[in-house]
This record gives sequence, structure tokens and C-alpha cells, in this order.
Amino acid sequence: MTELKTRNKYKYALGALVVGLGTAGAAMAQTAGEINISGYPGTIGGNFNKAFVDTFEGHDAIRYVESWDSARFTQMQANRNNPRLDLVTFTDLTMPLAAGAGLLDALDESAVPNLADVQKAVRTEGDFGVPFTYGCQGIVYNAKYVKEPITSWADLLRDDLKGHVSAPNVSYSMAFNILDALSQLEGGSLKSPEAGMKLYRDIRTSGPGLWDQENVAVGWLKTGEIWATPYFSGNALGFLDDADLQDLRFVVPQEGAYYAPLGIAKVHGAPGDRKDIDAFINHVLSPEAQAQMSKLGRTRPVNEHAEVSEAIAASCPLASELNKVDIGYLNENRSQIIDQWNQSVNN
Repeated sequence: MTELKTRNKYKYALGALVVGLGTAGAAMAQTAGEINISGYPGTIGGNFNKAFVDTFEGHDAIRYVESWDSARFTQMQANRNNPRLDLVTFTDLTMPLAAGAGLLDALDESAVPNLADVQKAVRTEGDFGVPFTYGCQGIVYNAKYVKEPITSWADLLRDDLKGHVSAPNVSYSMAFNILDALSQLEGGSLKSPEAGMKLYRDIRTSGPGLWDQENVAVGWLKTGEIWATPYFSGNALGFLDDADLQDLRFVVPQEGAYYAPLGIAKVHGAPGDRKDIDAFINHVLSPEAQAQMSKLGRTRPVNEHAEVSEAIAASCPLASELNKVDIGYLNENRSQIIDQWNQSVNN
């Protein structure tokens, strides 16, 4: 199902999923001054609209299409000779694929002045897109059951936690970072993950299993079925709003947490006016809009001059201090890693 949202009718629902863009693309007839954006559904999309779209001077001319990365990337490839979108959002996994496929235009500081104030550690190669926020992947645990605080990725294998730990499955992109973390405990990495996969399998077989969706992990944390799991910093801070999750703690392991950004990019050959498109990206990167996104998503701003709360700053180090896997290697070898995972971890 595809939903086309105009700003005067925009509504979002947590967990909404749009699996195809073909119908939306066909329905999107560009009019003068209009900007078509393909972005995430659910809470992420809601925060994006509140922080960036609603505060943009020309917000009435923005149309927002909900989808996830894979559907968006596939449709962009299909429409490369007749693009229907002006701006797209992507994770750090998909952004370089879209850039490598020639689907994105590079950003220019002369047209997007606020790009100059973006932290150097988050700038993408060639400026084919730019993160609009980021958090980190560490460990969340329930202090009600875990008496000795967790401080390391190795603690996920502690005897006193055995049977009460879970982790994301390979269908969830965070799994590749966690695999790297566990592999490094044994002297490996994502490029040599054999030992890490054995540890991952130990986690899967000793507890309730691995989770494919965050709501599963949250449910297990609420019931006490699991006491600890790798998790995203922004969502972990969101637990403060849930009366049933007040005992949860988020920690950046001593070996480091992992960089987790969300980015925005210009579509190559976009039908909209380039000045309008650049103006919107510049607005997204402004200190005021960045601070608003940080507050809503409990994530870090990318603009060096944007305000960030003490709680958010404490939960996630700066991008320059976070671990990063080799995205190029991961994208080139993803199928092989997944095959190895299915044989070693899920077998």
C-alpha cells in the first residue's frame, strides 16, 4: 500500500509500512514550486515533518511519500530516466548504493551554506547526501535484574545473564554492527566474523531467540524475559516515557558504541526547482531545525552549533568517537555474510 501525503492532510501512524512506490510515483504530477520527498513512516517520519517540513517557509508545497529504504531505492532505479522525487532519506547502508548507482546529486556548500557547519565526521564521501541526525547502538539492560552494571559487549555473554539476553537478527541492519562488536572480542571483525557468529549463536540458543522488530525486544524487556539487548540510543531514551520501563539503562560499552545516522539526499535529475530543493536541505541543516529534531528523536544533531540536551549528549558520544564498520565492504559482501549467518547463527 502506498500513501501520498500533502502537508495539509499529513497524518502518520507508528509502524506504518509502505512496500511499494510505483502507484505513488505515477500519481505524483509535479507542479511549480513543489518538492516531493520520500521519507520514513512512523515516528521517524513524524519527527522529520515536525522538525523540518512544518518549520520550512514553503511547507505547503511539500509532498511527503512514506516508504522504507529498499522500496525507495528500487523505485528510484526503475525511474532513473524520469525521476518522480526531489529528495530522499536513507540509512548509511543504502545511501552509498544510491550514490554509486548515479541516482544522487552531490551537495554544494555554495548552494547549501549550512553544510559547512556539519560535523566533519558525519560528512559523506563526495557529499552525495548528508546525515540529518544520528544516534548510536549500544546496550540496554534492566537494572531490576542485572545487579552488576553492564560495561562491555562481552557482558552479553556473562554467566549471570545467560538465558536472558537477546540481540537483533540479521534482517535488522543493526545486527552487522553487533556482529562486528562480538567478533572483535575474539580478535576478529565483520571481515572475519567466524568467532563472533559463534558468540551470536550462543546468545540465540541460550535465551528466547533473536528479534526482528524492536517491539518484540521491548515486549521481552517489559515481561522480564530478557534483561539485556543491543539497542539504539534514541529509542532507549524514549523508554523514560514508559512507566513499565523505568528500570532500563542504556550504556555505551567500553569498546565503543556504533554510529547510526539517517541522511537526506538530492535525487539526480529531480523534477523540482534546484533552488527550492537546496533551500530545504539548508533548512534541515540549520541550528534551529537540528535542535528540534534532536529534541524529538532524542538523537544528536549534525550541525556543530545546534543545541543538544545533556541527557542526549551523555547517551551517545560524538560521531568522531563512535565505531564504524566498513560500509563498502558490507554492501559488497552482504549476501555472503547473510549466508554464513544462516549457516552459523540461525542453524
